Amino acid sequence: MTDSWVDNKVLMPNMLLIAGNGRNVGKTYLACKIIQHFSQSHNVTGIKISPHMHETDDENCLIRNNNFSITKELKINSKDSSLMLQSGASEVFFMSTKREYLKDAFYELQKILPEGMMICESGGLHEWVTPGLFFFVKKQGEEIVKRDLLSSCPIIVNNNGRDLDFSIEDIRFEQNQFIFQKA
Repeated sequence: MTDSWVDNKVLMPNMLLIAGNGRNVGKTYLACKIIQHFSQSHNVTGIKISPHMHETDDENCLIRNNNFSITKELKINSKDSSLMLQSGASEVFFMSTKREYLKDAFYELQKILPEGMMICESGGLHEWVTPGLFFFVKKQGEEIVKRDLLSSCPIIVNNNGRDLDFSIEDIRFEQNQFIFQKA
């Protein structure tokens, strides 16, 4: 993968990044819906990044040190990374890292990522990556508490508990980059 860095951020127009206003706001739900939509016509790589260390499965762990681990998700269970796989992603990588090592961990992950479409759920990656599209999910009517994410100009998606306030049909992937265009 070719690195293209601008202002200390890697440009990844082929990545759709999803962050949120906290836990249980619909980030994984949105990621899985987008993966389901695009996996009909594209190979989609799913990425789930956790800002703290998790126990890893030795047989599927690709990289592990004291600061981060990268695991290829192969199991069917209720973990977010497995839900991405179950939604149709060709490959899914789960990265757990101490927040201060996110940039180093992502640099290592980049070395093994395939080319093409990527759907990534991460609350902190916006600090190091400029994606093609960046979505910020929050519960409808909820005050935004993670205001630092707004500096990256995300598309704010409201979740009312049943539906999201936008159409996945407005997302396109052309010439290896994501585009958001309301119909």
